[in-house]
Amino acid sequence: MPSRHSLTLITAAFATLHGLPLFAAVDNDATLEPLTVTAAKVATKAQGYRPGDSDMATGRRTDFLAQARTVDALTSQVISDSGADSLTDAMAYVPGVTLGNTMGGTEAGFIKRGFGSNSDGSILRDGIRQPRNTFPLFTTERVEVLKGPGSFRYGIQEPGGVINIVSKKPQYTWQRSISGKGSSFGGGDASVDVTGPLGDTGGAFRFIVGQQDENYWRDFGNNRQTVIAPSLAWEDDDTRLWLAYEYRDYDLTLDRGTAFVDGKAVDIPRTRRLDEDWSGVEGHDQSVTARWEQDLSTAWTSRLTYGWNRRQYDDGQPRVLSVDGDGIATRRADANHGYDRRVIYAAAELLGDVNLAGLRHEMTLGVDHERRRDYLADRYRGDTDTISIYDPDDGDLSLDGATYQTSRSHRLDEINSTAAYVDDNVHLGERWILGLGGRYQYTEQYGGQGRPFVVETDTDDTVFLPHASLLYRIDPLTSVYASYSESFVPNTPDSDSGQTFDPEEGRGWEVGLKRRLLDERMEASLAWFDITKENVVVSDNGVSRAIGKSGSQGVELALQGQLTERLSLLASYAYTDARILDDADGDTEGNELPNVARHTASLLLAQDLAVNPEYGRWRVGGGVRYVGSREGDDDNSFTLDDYTVADAFVGWDTHWLGDKTHLQLNVKNLFDTTYYPSSGGDTRVVVGEPLEVTLGASVSF
Repeated sequence: MPSRHSLTLITAAFATLHGLPLFAAVDNDATLEPLTVTAAKVATKAQGYRPGDSDMATGRRTDFLAQARTVDALTSQVISDSGADSLTDAMAYVPGVTLGNTMGGTEAGFIKRGFGSNSDGSILRDGIRQPRNTFPLFTTERVEVLKGPGSFRYGIQEPGGVINIVSKKPQYTWQRSISGKGSSFGGGDASVDVTGPLGDTGGAFRFIVGQQDENYWRDFGNNRQTVIAPSLAWEDDDTRLWLAYEYRDYDLTLDRGTAFVDGKAVDIPRTRRLDEDWSGVEGHDQSVTARWEQDLSTAWTSRLTYGWNRRQYDDGQPRVLSVDGDGIATRRADANHGYDRRVIYAAAELLGDVNLAGLRHEMTLGVDHERRRDYLADRYRGDTDTISIYDPDDGDLSLDGATYQTSRSHRLDEINSTAAYVDDNVHLGERWILGLGGRYQYTEQYGGQGRPFVVETDTDDTVFLPHASLLYRIDPLTSVYASYSESFVPNTPDSDSGQTFDPEEGRGWEVGLKRRLLDERMEASLAWFDITKENVVVSDNGVSRAIGKSGSQGVELALQGQLTERLSLLASYAYTDARILDDADGDTEGNELPNVARHTASLLLAQDLAVNPEYGRWRVGGGVRYVGSREGDDDNSFTLDDYTVADAFVGWDTHWLGDKTHLQLNVKNLFDTTYYPSSGGDTRVVVGEPLEVTLGASVSF
């Protein structure tokens, strides 16, 4: 469809528009006024590994060199080449990000620049916060990561960063795809993706169905999930509408991993589980997203956004409480029934690109409201038993006769926030961009638990969160910048003890350099950051407590794009020094924050082979990921060793079936390395997946 920015200069149209005759006598002595025609910048789209423009930092599509923040991106090509099945897989190639607590593999949890957790609310879908989840990639187009405090735009957030999953949208050309993949673990997945126009109405649709049913790689378990996602879009020259619904049903293995004793991993096979085959999470999710953009003039656009997300599930697990030096593990049967997590979000924004006082202003004015509701109906605690980790007797521990926890059931944590915000990027001449803005937020927090219900939290708070940046374009291909931003997080009470905590407050500085290379096929960035956070709450083995202050400093380097038309590159390195700066009630001051690697690096290369087109298109590549050693808890009582994992793939596009057939072989953890990506305490250490071979096929027509 034609863009409103398209410009055709036809003499007759110009004359008619200005009330001039089509033909006039020529005055040879007349002085003609110069006519200047300026076309709007065409958006840079993703190409191969090169990310293209992003709206993460400002809410509007912004060129890489004009972003006064670090925004990392995983394009659809990166996701495809790496063979990622989940957000956790995909994030392995983002610099400065390590895995955090994953609730036994049933939730995505990431540490960004030293901060984050599975419950921090930092994962968004199309800019809207999502409940805690695992996030399969059936409906995902790309993933973007805004580093540093993002509360100005995204409200309540940790200062480390925000992750945005960008959904596949309806297209106005017909595309049909059927795909499937098998795994060496057993089982696999399949999906159908159909999109196209709705006649000549200006509308388009997309319908995606995905099914995963894969055996778990350890002693026992299976992961099953089904995704159904219809969406609609409609647009004309001035209006854009989008409506999407997603339903997900799942039954997932909950595996808390292995244990460390006396600072070392227990000496058992990495496939051995210390729980029972009934340990898992079963439930379903639903989400609705709607967006309406209306061009009010050539300078102003209004945008309305609405999101509704709900996750309902039950879980049960034999929780390992301790493991002694003789290998005797003490376990307890725990269950939680009736989890109901909801997020409701609405925003109204006005986006302008105007000239005021002789200066260009890219402005955003908005108001938003968000309601987050976490509810747990029933909590059970069963009997305890002991097993030998060297010769476990599975099947002895069950939830039969478990005790109902009257005082800890019927638990509610609710946060309502309403905010107004303004952002202005002022172009000071051709080279300087000054960014100023702020968010004024009112937050209400209410919660409690028990039957009868006992209110434990009933507070409200207001906070102003400013942000500022200054960017300088050294030349058309290079920019430098400095930025400051803040974050705010009301702490929820501890789920076991009910203890309440003061809100966390974060502040972050960033100085960076960005450059385009190789005829603008490659994007390079270098950033230094310094983040501090006060009123920090930490959790070890499920027990939460507050410490005074923590901080994170570091450097990140990224290089991403096309070395040549055939060779793609993603390379990164990050140095992160994250420590506890003040612990008034403990002795952890100076300790490193858990799960934060001081050094991380990754490299992903992919080459399109120059073979005869009659034999199809061949693409081969591989990646290497390095994660340095990390502390396993806040006491720094044990350390997770550094590790290096290699991956490889080969893909083949042919016309074997239909218009286009794609076959791809991926080998993950090529050298079958044993590693421990994260820890939730010494009885909750995640075991990294071993070598896995997957073979996928898709037909597009």
